[in-house]
Amino acid sequence: MEATLDTVTARPNTHAILGVTNNDDSSACLIINGKIIAAVQEERFSRIKGHKGWPHKSIEHVLKAANLSIHEVTDLAYGWSAGFNPELHLNLYTERLREVDSNDTVTWNCINERIHNEIKNDKGARTEFVDFATTSGFSGSTHMLDHHETHALGAYICSGFDDALVVTCDGRGDFQSLTVTDYTQLNAQVLQRETSTDSLGYFYGRITKLLGYLPNRHEGKVTGLAAKGNPETCMPLMQKMIGLENGRLRANCGPWFQPYYDEFSEELRLEVAKYRPEDIAAAAQKHLEDLITAIVSNHIEVDRPRNVCLAGGVFGNVKLNQRIRELPGVNTVYVLPCMGDGGLALAAAVAASAKKYRLSPNLDTMALGPDHDDTDMIGGELSRDGLNVYGANIQDEMIDLIGQSKIIGVVRGAMEYGPRALCKRSIIFHARDKTINDWLNKRLNRTEFMPFAPITPENLAHLCYNQWSVDDRAAHSMTMTYDCTDLMKEMCPAVVHVDGTARPQIISEKADPFLYELLNKWFQLTGEPSLINTSYNRHEEPIINTPQEAATTVHDGIVEALFINDQLVVKRK
Repeated sequence: MEATLDTVTARPNTHAILGVTNNDDSSACLIINGKIIAAVQEERFSRIKGHKGWPHKSIEHVLKAANLSIHEVTDLAYGWSAGFNPELHLNLYTERLREVDSNDTVTWNCINERIHNEIKNDKGARTEFVDFATTSGFSGSTHMLDHHETHALGAYICSGFDDALVVTCDGRGDFQSLTVTDYTQLNAQVLQRETSTDSLGYFYGRITKLLGYLPNRHEGKVTGLAAKGNPETCMPLMQKMIGLENGRLRANCGPWFQPYYDEFSEELRLEVAKYRPEDIAAAAQKHLEDLITAIVSNHIEVDRPRNVCLAGGVFGNVKLNQRIRELPGVNTVYVLPCMGDGGLALAAAVAASAKKYRLSPNLDTMALGPDHDDTDMIGGELSRDGLNVYGANIQDEMIDLIGQSKIIGVVRGAMEYGPRALCKRSIIFHARDKTINDWLNKRLNRTEFMPFAPITPENLAHLCYNQWSVDDRAAHSMTMTYDCTDLMKEMCPAVVHVDGTARPQIISEKADPFLYELLNKWFQLTGEPSLINTSYNRHEEPIINTPQEAATTVHDGIVEALFINDQLVVKRK
């Protein structure tokens, strides 16, 4: 199946593309003349985790960042077309239904119900988009893009690769759950599509719910728990749920698994109860890895190494991404940092920029959100709130406080876009105290199994991570795990998981000279090549946005010192 890029249109002197998503984890992004200006998720304003609905405040922010009104926006991009496209989907589902025995009414009904529910569930979101386009004063062009093409083209363009194998995988989107596409600068050939009926995202979500967590939110807990279990113990159970048939994903749609219902069959509950949660998580994780790596391997020639791009919520799974990187025939892996549906606003704007204007926006930073830089006003407000605020030699103060085992909060410049805290809104601590995984998580009301992530300067990364390469851009945004060296395990045990891996953020001097210098000073002082970075939020809250939100963590004793740009904030004694 071929999918060629649109014919080039005449490029206006100025074009402003507003990308929006309002289905899951709403967000907005603005691109002007091929430059990404701003992007932010609505949850950072509403304080509702995974905010679903129209991103009013996000749109307001990205337009304000460029001093634009909606009347000046030339293109509106939406990465969830929410419509059944016969050319894309009819053959896909017809092929799937041909495999089902005519007497198997359960599977027939399951597939038909999935299609019906997707149309019904997405209709409201699409209507919201159309209403905005027609009533907001916008008068430009609208681009309603296929969900998985949006993920794929966003990853490919942002990777900067000339050619790549691009894999998307999530729960569902426009009647698909996985695509594999061979991208070049001139052409895109779709090699494989899978229905949303045969969804690995839903499979992992079902396991998440079976283990007592919230699907579409707590999958990371399952990934962390998996390292503590034996995957072979209940692997047959996973293989019974979903597997590969002639290279294609096929889910068990029968009453035993019930992959798309709120409740579980009694038979499945009884079978799951036979195993430890750790073993269930381990088997689910390994099964996911085995299936995805088999699919990728089917499309790669070992003697012709390929770059691979990944996008879609399933690739928030950092262990899976490591397995893909280690496959024979894979050169390097790029994971779109905002890989899930919260990143669709950026991916849609990038895709529209590429398709209409033949431009390739460069995603060189995730610091695309609000920037609170009026330090005098902020300092005055926080002083009135009973906090001491004063100017500081930030690096020296931070090193001194971390050396005293003080928990440090940082609010530095523009907030990160996407699911990872990348030291713009982070909590920082030294990595030698392994017990921190228990006591700091309790302080934050978290129930996590993954260790905290390390931040490591680029010049020291080779001392810490096996098979790390300076070309591994996935490591810049905490989207990949690596096997740790003995030095890392000895000096920074708090950021090494029980399986000997870590999920680092590698800091280059160019990307963040302040943090790069601080980490090297810390290494010279202590011999420890990394510090802890964990997201600046309590359990079930979005990452903080404003200095005022950060100040409450000082009042509540969650952090003992807070650095806001060039100011130090501590509780008044």
